[in-house]
Amino acid sequence: MTHSDSDVFSLPSVADTHDHDYHQLVVVLDGNTDFDIDSKGGRQMRSGSGCIVPSSEGHQFVGLGDNRIMVVNLPVPPQKAITDEEYQVVSRLFDQAAYFELNPRLQVLASALSGELQQYPDDQLLARACGNTLLSAIRHQLASQDIKTRGQQLDIEKLDQFIELNLSKRVQIGQLANFCFLSVSQFHERFKERTGMTPHQYLIRKRLERAQYLLREGHTPVQVAEMSGFSSQSAMTSTFSQTLGITPLKYQKQFRPL
Repeated sequence: MTHSDSDVFSLPSVADTHDHDYHQLVVVLDGNTDFDIDSKGGRQMRSGSGCIVPSSEGHQFVGLGDNRIMVVNLPVPPQKAITDEEYQVVSRLFDQAAYFELNPRLQVLASALSGELQQYPDDQLLARACGNTLLSAIRHQLASQDIKTRGQQLDIEKLDQFIELNLSKRVQIGQLANFCFLSVSQFHERFKERTGMTPHQYLIRKRLERAQYLLREGHTPVQVAEMSGFSSQSAMTSTFSQTLGITPLKYQKQFRPL
C-alpha cells in the first residue's frame, strides 16, 4: 500500500508498535481492535469506531479475533492527486490525535467504500478517491459534533498561514470558515469575538499589508493588485486611499527605498 492509498485489511493478533511520516485515519469496519496512541492512551475500538493518527504520533495496535479495518493515509507533504488548498483543509483533521464514533450514515459510507476497495484492490485512482471521500465526510462529522475543540478556539496563527498562501487567489470568507471547521455564521461570530474585527475587515487588512510591502519592493500597482487579491487596480486604489489616506503610487514614491 502506498502512502496516498486507502486499504482494507485485518489487524494481527500480535501487538505491533510503529510510527510513520504520513497521517493516518483508521476506521473499524468489523470486530474489535485495541489501539494505543502516544498522546491519547489506549482504547478498544469496535465496529463504527475510528481514530486519527498524526504523522508525529507513535502508536500500537492489535486485532482482537476476527476484525476488518479501513485505513486512509495522507502523505506529508501532499502528492499531486490533491491540490495545496484541499490539503491545507483536510490536513487540519490531523492537528491532534483523536478517537471518534462514526454516525450511522458514515458507517454505511465506510462499508460501501471498503467494498469497492476490496472489489478492485489494484485500482489506485479508486483508492485515492475512496480515501478522500471518507476523510472529507469524517471531517464534517467531527466539526458538527465538536469532538475536537479547534472550532471553539480559532487558531489565528494557522489561519494566517492559510491566508498568506491563498491571498493572491482572492480567498473568500467561506474558505476561511471551512478551514476552521465552522459554518460562515459561526466563523464570523467567533472570529469577531477573538479579534475585534470582522473576517472581511481582517482580509482587507492583510491585502493592504501585502500591497504596502509589494509597493515598497517596486512592483507596479497592477501587479500589486493581482498579487494582493484585489479584484482590480482601481479597487485596490480605492481601498488603499480610503484606509491609509494616500494613493498606492504616492505611497510607493514616498516609502520605496532609493
